[in-house]
Amino acid sequence: MKVFNKALLPVDGSEQAERAVKKAAELAAAGVIENLVLFNVYGTSDVDITKLHNQDKLDMLRSESQELLKRYEAIIQAAGVSCKLKRAGGDPAALILDLLESEDDYDLIIMGSRKLNRFQELVLGSVSDKVTRLVSIPVLIVK
Repeated sequence: MKVFNKALLPVDGSEQAERAVKKAAELAAAGVIENLVLFNVYGTSDVDITKLHNQDKLDMLRSESQELLKRYEAIIQAAGVSCKLKRAGGDPAALILDLLESEDDYDLIIMGSRKLNRFQELVLGSVSDKVTRLVSIPVLIVK
């Protein structure tokens, strides 16, 4: 009963992201999703790569991102499902949208909803809100 061929699963270290991973694993194990891609965006806004000590910080961010992806991959594999891992540094919403544009075979996004208060959401907006407004494929928001 495959409904979706390829789902993008953007993750961070939040509880909501972990719940989204578990839901994606459940859907993939049930045969609703054929392929899962875990995608983590690590923040690079305060890293100036022209400075030597910041290269160490960038390496640390990349390493933490890989560890996070491996942790979520283990949850998915425990459900008997395999997945691909991707990571990038920068603005999460922009990079998610770039990935969807460059690889146009995604037909679902599954992501957690961050708990922002009304002021934070008004001023900052949320990644899930930005992505939902700007994509043409279904988005499953897991709370």
